[in-house]
Amino acid sequence: MNPSAVVSIDVDTLASIYKGTGCRRKGGYSYAEMQIGLENILHFFDSYHCPLTLFMVGNDLNFEQNIQPAKDMLAGGHEIANHTMHHTQGFRFLESDQKKAEIQAMEEICLKKLRVKPVGFRSPGWNISDDATPILKELGYTYDSSVFPTSFMPLLKLSHWLSMRSRPSIDRSTMGQNSYMLAPQQPYRTLQNRLDKKGEDGIVEFPITVSPVFHLPFTATFYLLFGWKVYSDILHALIRREIPVHFQFHLSDFVDYTLAEFSDQIPESRQGVYVPKALQMTYAQKESAFRKIMDEIAQHYTFRRMDRWSTEI
Repeated sequence: MNPSAVVSIDVDTLASIYKGTGCRRKGGYSYAEMQIGLENILHFFDSYHCPLTLFMVGNDLNFEQNIQPAKDMLAGGHEIANHTMHHTQGFRFLESDQKKAEIQAMEEICLKKLRVKPVGFRSPGWNISDDATPILKELGYTYDSSVFPTSFMPLLKLSHWLSMRSRPSIDRSTMGQNSYMLAPQQPYRTLQNRLDKKGEDGIVEFPITVSPVFHLPFTATFYLLFGWKVYSDILHALIRREIPVHFQFHLSDFVDYTLAEFSDQIPESRQGVYVPKALQMTYAQKESAFRKIMDEIAQHYTFRRMDRWSTEI
């Protein structure tokens, strides 16, 4: 039997990420990427019979044009999970009652607009702390997916801090507690008050997959940066060891932000915010790259949703 793989997508809109930075469009963001991106996602992953876990921001569901695309994802057999209400990058620095409010507010609007209650959570920027665990348990969540056990964490934290120089300090942090560098690299149940330690009384954690030995992040963002040659080597190392795979995307990976309709909504790096490569490539370029790696994953793994897999861990 093939090992399991999950594909997760952070459905972050320009409004969620940049909150007005670089937006020159009269009337604010168009949210056109929600419909375009989710339609592309449905089409792309349907060919792999791959059920997805989509981490959605509650505030994006306040805009009616975003509701039907989200419903279409549910109708396609995909899971919607909680990515907070306002996509606060510095989530781990919020007080416990503020964390709880962010999680609950997203849950409430998801129930109201989509008639589903999320059972999974991911912090924006994987920026979580241990005190979120009892909150998630109290609210009935079965899993979290915010831990990123990469040895490159200090470098990535520094890079994010420097690239987000125009933002408040709380928004310049990322990737959670430093101890998460050493967390288990395959899905596990946590301790009650430690997300980075195995236990019996916590929740299930789906960490971001990293490469064997050097622990290079195995995500779409880094794949676009380093290319197929590097990532085919990583994937084949994972396959040889029969290591479960969690491959993570963003909504921006399935939108062509080079189109004129987005030209007045995209910030520039000189404005002191990080602009990923996915916003600078055409969708045709990205789709071609993603086909290579997804073809290989599909050949060696069985795709699952996080909510269903979490019940077995």
